[in-house]
Amino acid sequence: MVRGNLPHQIKTFHEKYGDIIRVAPDELSFIDPDAWRDIYTKGREFVRPDQYKDQPPGKTAANLIACSEPEHARLRKILAPGFSEKYAMEQEPFIQSYVDKLFTKLDERLQNDRSSSVDVVEWINYLAFDVIGDLTWGSSFGCLDGLTYHPWVQTVGQFKAAIVVGALKFYPPVHSFIMTIAPPSALQAVMDMWKLTEQNVRARVADSANRPDLVGTMMASESMTQEEMEVNSMLIVAAGSESITTVLTGLINHLLRSPDKLNVLVEKLRTTFPSSEQDITGSALKSLPYLDAVLNEGMRLCPTIPDAMRRNVPTGGATIAGHFVPGGMVVSVPPFATYRASRNFSHPTEFAPERWLSDEP
Repeated sequence: MVRGNLPHQIKTFHEKYGDIIRVAPDELSFIDPDAWRDIYTKGREFVRPDQYKDQPPGKTAANLIACSEPEHARLRKILAPGFSEKYAMEQEPFIQSYVDKLFTKLDERLQNDRSSSVDVVEWINYLAFDVIGDLTWGSSFGCLDGLTYHPWVQTVGQFKAAIVVGALKFYPPVHSFIMTIAPPSALQAVMDMWKLTEQNVRARVADSANRPDLVGTMMASESMTQEEMEVNSMLIVAAGSESITTVLTGLINHLLRSPDKLNVLVEKLRTTFPSSEQDITGSALKSLPYLDAVLNEGMRLCPTIPDAMRRNVPTGGATIAGHFVPGGMVVSVPPFATYRASRNFSHPTEFAPERWLSDEP
């Protein structure tokens, strides 16, 4: 966990020991697709272990990660309209404006110095944070404008160091002791990040503009407290930006390493849209199954959450992928290991969009 290679290690263990492995005294990992249905689908009573419920310092309001099952259902119902296809189509002009800005900045960089190199991960990060900020509370971080990270974004990067603290939650006495002796300055960056989140959410609440952002969706429900809107906005921005960057940079990497696949995609795009880039819209892209296949393959090889989403088996136990598991055990389906398992996909390490266009995986 601390080194960041846990998903790879669990994949290695599954390859050696099979579909079900014990990764801790009270934890099982499954790569059987049936386990996903048994653990995560609607109506199941598998809750997130307490060690994986995180809150900003001093905050107690429910968020989508740190809450009870009834609270999670309530929040999910409130936020569902903000993740619908209708919402996505309403947001398309805003998203397109940031994509246009990204390419404008890239053109300017190349015009000034044709030999200059660009860190694609960094630039996609700029795009991701600007987009997710706008989608969440109606204003961007301005990363693309200055081609630099906003302080809020820099603090998200520091969360990777907090994995060490997270690992200590499995040793409660040690975790409590460390948190007790930690100086206030150790949390200053997070508190600054929280203050900016408060400011952005409160500014959006005070703004009467009727625009399709997630804080607007929360406000429309009239059933979320101010702190609930703030903690969930902070969570969505942090999680949403990372997921966009992970998928896009991973997909770009695989396309550049597979020029034959890239050429097929480019040909299909240019054939379908021969006249103008303005014709390329979300609705129009639905007519391109190969593009959908490329995206699916990119998300298979570079899942937004490579590590597992762990859940507690309810009291009385449950049957998972045909096996009875006692209550209280922690169970999960790790995406990285599952999507690269030969039992689930042929030639699992290959970038092969065509697999999504046939009946064979």
